[in-house]
Amino acid sequence: MESLLIRRAPGVLVLVVAIMLQASTQTCLGRQILSTGSARPSDDETSTTQEVNYDKVLKSYWIHRDHPDSPASAASTYNTSSQSERIAAAARRSLTRAEYFSRRVLDANSSGSFESPVEADVASLEYVMAVSVGTPPQHFIVLIDTGSDLVWLNCKPCIHCITKAADNPFDPTQSTSYQKASCTDAACTGFPRQPTSCDSTGACGYNYPYGEGGQFTYTSGILGYETFTFTAIDGSSLPIGHVKFGCGQNESLTGFAGTDGLVGLGLGNFSLPSQLSSVSGFTDIFSYCLVPFESAAANYSTFYFGVPETNISTYTPMHSSPSSGHYYVNVTGISVGNVLLNIPADFFYPTNDGGGIIFDSGTTFTLLIGVAYDAVVQEFENQFNFPIVSNSSIVCFDVSSATASTTVPTIVFHLQSVSDGEPVDFVLSVENVFLLVSETVACLTIKSLNPPGVMIIGNTAQGNHEMVFDRAHGQIGWASTICT
Repeated sequence: MESLLIRRAPGVLVLVVAIMLQASTQTCLGRQILSTGSARPSDDETSTTQEVNYDKVLKSYWIHRDHPDSPASAASTYNTSSQSERIAAAARRSLTRAEYFSRRVLDANSSGSFESPVEADVASLEYVMAVSVGTPPQHFIVLIDTGSDLVWLNCKPCIHCITKAADNPFDPTQSTSYQKASCTDAACTGFPRQPTSCDSTGACGYNYPYGEGGQFTYTSGILGYETFTFTAIDGSSLPIGHVKFGCGQNESLTGFAGTDGLVGLGLGNFSLPSQLSSVSGFTDIFSYCLVPFESAAANYSTFYFGVPETNISTYTPMHSSPSSGHYYVNVTGISVGNVLLNIPADFFYPTNDGGGIIFDSGTTFTLLIGVAYDAVVQEFENQFNFPIVSNSSIVCFDVSSATASTTVPTIVFHLQSVSDGEPVDFVLSVENVFLLVSETVACLTIKSLNPPGVMIIGNTAQGNHEMVFDRAHGQIGWASTICT
């Protein structure tokens, strides 16, 4: 159980974890383990650390779609939306993205092969970041997707670019480092979505499909190579040449108006982490520290290619699956408070019909199916003895009678350790468990996924965790911290 301090102020309900009161001066990558008040082994006792030398580290910032600096916020009605409308919209996007993941697994298994990625649902993505491309650099805001691979931008000549971004396409004629990929080039023959095409100049054309809200959408254009300029951790600029990307001239995407393209962080060869890993001095790893949902509209989250000095010692293996483009992990059980739920371990294994569980930054809610969802909610309701708010698609509680001594149960995912010893714990504290709808209503960040499919540990659960995707060693690590 975690102590919850609830303060009533005019028009607002504030849920405060005691340790968060000193959060404002903490850096994202400091090892500040949140106390859960329940007996559990420390990270150092439950796993082993793998020594890695990180020669080059790049730093950037992720901007949540609800942040005023996000093109999605400017292109939507967010500024006039209530908190309950914002949460309801996030819940809908989470379910849409989960349904796409499940279709992707079924499609891959029915065809007997898997092309990574087949498609992705960009309408449900949650974060954008700034990129600089070309020589001299041209500056853009792009979507971020851990579930796909391709890096692409709107490009001149722009036949039909993303809505409200056509005034800022990348101009290859103004860059001295731009190169088209020929039809015999490895980028063309190895493109994950075949067949490619060949234009009259011998340049390689591509068409890359997406699933947007259940509709078929796409980006198409010319494959090329270009210099991407990043910011190193010491603040210096670091240009990386010969990055494969799609120079998109025709897009039918509408779900995230105002952005200039997309950066895929998936496991395929065309993703940006995969390409950077082939550059001397880089290790195939990325990390991020997401601010909690409640503050995402006011703060940036920190992102790294590579990891600066860190004390993370808790790792779980990445697992292959029928849909090997995603970051699957092996969950062995779930606890609510100190109660280990009666869920068979094999319930979490991926099968040919879907299932399994992944970490995904593009999904807000944590989505569980069947007996896992029912068991978590039932036990949480048993321990958190407050009235349930009716007529809601999310489990919500009337917390108007809460006091400073009110406690909120933690939700703990137990995962396989890299040493195959005792499981390691991924702990959902109060800011990971609850979203505040109003001064009297708090809602669980766990939703039921129906029909059943790929289960997801979403970005709200990952808030205030330093997350490390160590692809070089096939493992995912984390440490509780303060990301704001």
